[in-house]
Amino acid sequence: MEVHHHPKVPHQSKKWKEHLLEFLMLFLAVTLGFFAENLREHFVDKKMEKEYMESMVKDLKADTASFSRTIRQYTSISKSIDTMLTCLKVDEPDASVINRVLSEDFWMYTGFSYNNETVQQLKNSGNFRLVKDRTVVDSILHYDNNINSFVVNQYNDLKSTLLSYKDAEARVLPYSELKNPATNSPLYTLMDSSDFKKVNKHTFITNDKELIATYYNKLFTHEMLCHYIYSEFKLFATKSYKIDQLYKQAISIRITFLYYTFGSQPFS
Repeated sequence: MEVHHHPKVPHQSKKWKEHLLEFLMLFLAVTLGFFAENLREHFVDKKMEKEYMESMVKDLKADTASFSRTIRQYTSISKSIDTMLTCLKVDEPDASVINRVLSEDFWMYTGFSYNNETVQQLKNSGNFRLVKDRTVVDSILHYDNNINSFVVNQYNDLKSTLLSYKDAEARVLPYSELKNPATNSPLYTLMDSSDFKKVNKHTFITNDKELIATYYNKLFTHEMLCHYIYSEFKLFATKSYKIDQLYKQAISIRITFLYYTFGSQPFS
């Protein structure tokens, strides 16, 4: 039986240049992949930064409207309470004056509405890191801290003095004599007309000078707090963390991602 032997093929080793070329190609592929991933993350981060800033500006505009509404409300409250105090400090106060004011607006104050959804999202997700302009971050955090420490706390104080004077008021005035219906107030539209009674002359529950003086003092305290918060609200809007400054800072970020082509106008 004849045995055939396969010829040996001589093994040729690669030249060092070929090894170097393969290494360089592999290194280049890995490097390009790394840069591509970083670039993709950079684009994603910039897009998220843009979306957060647009949302933040929208919240700030809503806050501006709320500030304006609250300041107008304080002005109106102050005038109403001045009318009541002027009436109560005379020897023979006219109950019809107090009745008219309360019939028009029983609670007088609805409170400041803080729109902090975007700030909370940025805090809870840790995405403040996406906002590269640290001035913007500092301004937003400063603004949020002052809103929470001043506005929210002061509103709680205001609510406390309101309930206090309402407690004294209930001992002095018969609410059944309030005018009904007060069409401008949603409070009365939800109440039964039988809760009220028509009278020819409005009266006080008591003629006790001490009770009326207590009512006056608590109402006076409430108005003083209203004046204080009103002045602080106006000052709040003029300091370094004022809202329109945040607008400008947020708009400046827009320059860094113009390649997203979301329009030639600033955030709306």
